[in-house]
Amino acid sequence: MSRRQRMIVGILLAVSALALLISAFNPGFLERKKKPSDIAIQVILRSSEGDYWENVMLGAQAAVKEFGITMYTTASHDETDADGQMQAARQALAAKPDAIVLAASDDELFAPFLKEAAERHIPVIAIDSVLTSGKTRSYIGMDNYEAGGEALRELAEQLGRQGEIAIVSHAAGGINGRLRAQGIIDAAARYPNIRIVDQVPCSGDHDVCSNAVAVELHKRQLDGIIALNTEASIGAAKELRNEQAADRIKLIGFDSSPELLELLQENQLQKLIVQNPFSMGYLGMKYAMEAALGHKVPSRVEIRNKLIDKKNMFWKDNQKLLFPVVQ
Repeated sequence: MSRRQRMIVGILLAVSALALLISAFNPGFLERKKKPSDIAIQVILRSSEGDYWENVMLGAQAAVKEFGITMYTTASHDETDADGQMQAARQALAAKPDAIVLAASDDELFAPFLKEAAERHIPVIAIDSVLTSGKTRSYIGMDNYEAGGEALRELAEQLGRQGEIAIVSHAAGGINGRLRAQGIIDAAARYPNIRIVDQVPCSGDHDVCSNAVAVELHKRQLDGIIALNTEASIGAAKELRNEQAADRIKLIGFDSSPELLELLQENQLQKLIVQNPFSMGYLGMKYAMEAALGHKVPSRVEIRNKLIDKKNMFWKDNQKLLFPVVQ
């Protein structure tokens, strides 16, 4: 063998050794997908029910259509069933998807799941709920703490900066509910004449939430209410209508649905803090695909919420937000 041939063989051996070394630290290196059409993404949602999650799926499906990626989905029928979601998530992880889009129902509960995904080198994109118990490649959603503060500030202005208020929250609100409630509490500290007198838990059923608000109204004289999600907002607004109390008790709600928008038009509540679930679903899939292809993705994409009232709900941009199917 000539000196030149020995040199070529040496270079080839060195390159092979380097590839093996890299693959030892990154097992997916040698088999990394090259095209979006090769990518399979697992979407794990808290629920398959309700307009909010339907709009998340509309956004995800738009990304599938645009990029040609493959999507598998799993979702619980009951948003409060964190254990059921975890079991479904573990089954999805065993299928070895290229990436995962996760809207988790609980932060701490998903710590082992996030650890296992990291060990398998499967990137996780968190949407809707920020996760602090493990590593995610990106979080896509609104700042729930700031949204809580915004709700309190809006209610304070509606009440002339004085009054007694209650927070109506989901009994299993997860990290989103805790962040919103803490944002409300911290913002209230800046208003000496605003007093939070109670936090009222309710289930995922708006009739149960309505009953919980009825008990609260008979227990004390409230000036305002902040309801932290769709069902709590519907339940509170319906009870104010039942009690004919909407004129004297101001209500700020979260999220949107056809029923909530109808209640808004009836003046049963003053404002809704609305997210953009369509964009959340679309961007979740887009960045999951890019992460699976080995591209760098932003660690946080904050989707700004909008304050919707009876006047601006018919603006063109707000109609697209409230009814994304028209996009």
